[in-house]
Amino acid sequence: MQESIFKAYDIRGIYPDELNEKVAYKIGQSFTVYSKASEIMVGYDARISSLALREAMIKGMTDQGANVMDIGFCSTSCFYYTLAESGLEGGIMVTASHASKEFNGFKPMFRDATPPTKEQLLKLKKIVVEDHVFLADTKGKIIKKDPTDDYVKMVRNSLKEKIKPLKVVMDSGNGTAGLYIEKIFSNIGLEVIPIFTELDGNFPNHETNPKLPENRTKLAEKIILEKADLGFMFDGDADRMCVLDRNGDLVDYSLVMALISEYLVKNSSRKKVIHEVRTSRIVRDWVEKAGGTIGITECWTIPIKLEMKANREIVFGGETSGHFMFRDTHESDDGIFGTLTFLQAISAKKETIDEIIEEFKKKYFVLEEINFAMANMDEADKILEKFEDKYSDGGGQIVEIDGLSVVYPQWWFNLRKSQSEPLIRLNLEADSQSLFNEKKEEIIGLIQNIEID
Repeated sequence: MQESIFKAYDIRGIYPDELNEKVAYKIGQSFTVYSKASEIMVGYDARISSLALREAMIKGMTDQGANVMDIGFCSTSCFYYTLAESGLEGGIMVTASHASKEFNGFKPMFRDATPPTKEQLLKLKKIVVEDHVFLADTKGKIIKKDPTDDYVKMVRNSLKEKIKPLKVVMDSGNGTAGLYIEKIFSNIGLEVIPIFTELDGNFPNHETNPKLPENRTKLAEKIILEKADLGFMFDGDADRMCVLDRNGDLVDYSLVMALISEYLVKNSSRKKVIHEVRTSRIVRDWVEKAGGTIGITECWTIPIKLEMKANREIVFGGETSGHFMFRDTHESDDGIFGTLTFLQAISAKKETIDEIIEEFKKKYFVLEEINFAMANMDEADKILEKFEDKYSDGGGQIVEIDGLSVVYPQWWFNLRKSQSEPLIRLNLEADSQSLFNEKKEEIIGLIQNIEID
């Protein structure tokens, strides 16, 4: 086993070189010991290796004396919801989410679908690596459960707004979203054209990462061919989604977040929304106009989820790679639920979605995240220090949440280290095209030419 499979908040590696059945068995044993759970939930996604890894992991759990509730093939979002509703002390979803087909992994969770902190995952890693686990005297049992109907009912029950009669294309990328599209989006006033709903862990049509433009090409082509109003794409385990407009262009994630935030704040007693540091100002502007307030976290879904569980005033949390967290889903990210909520949000607006997108582009000029490779991550720390020194003297507000953010009235940028790769990442926004171009050139030039002592 390679210890590098333990990431910041989950476990992921190439099958079978880095992560295989032997590792899965150890993880099953170790999670049982660490969680002290007498009954553990297990689900798995469409990847070719998921079934074998799930069986090995379940054996590790039952050999350690835990009973296992096996909910079978499902989306990660369905797994989260089912775990939280069950009241069980923990569970593991077998998935590598949006990663390419040679990868697989595990998402461990605790009661109420509470994700592990970095510290908790390190403790689990220690048990796995040191292998100080002894078999229980009595083996656990396996209980089968199909959660599909309960999950579909929950999502459909969230429908409160009459949906505009739109034509939409939905791309499940041969992943787990294909289990739910017809069941959830039928008979609600939409014309839905589903593509790639056949479950196939080889992902023959495209990889299931919506963030990469090349993976959105076929959806864009179908939107234009069908003259559809919108397109939706889900990642491999359906906890994430993105929206494409009638031209096949990506709708900025922050605009999607702003629409959902405004709608939920207006229709809930809870008035707070939380998002990560790289989010466009449109979310703050729309939430405040609707009578709500904003909180800011570091990037990644887990900090947002943990903050939502700690603060019951938060109605919604969003992240700019398409993870959207809702109170009704037990603070979990759900691409399917997010799609239905987004459709309700745009149906509640007088303007068309095309008019909303056009207005956004006139007022908010947002840089799609740029990555800079680092030969040595110590250099990244020095770059951040030099940027802080420079901009502290320039009148900008310095915010040290996940790297360095420098905020001015008319523009801002965030520079941060990647948690998983030797990269620093740049996000930037300005309120005019000319200022955007100027500041983009300025910041990129500084990164590329800065002298490291």
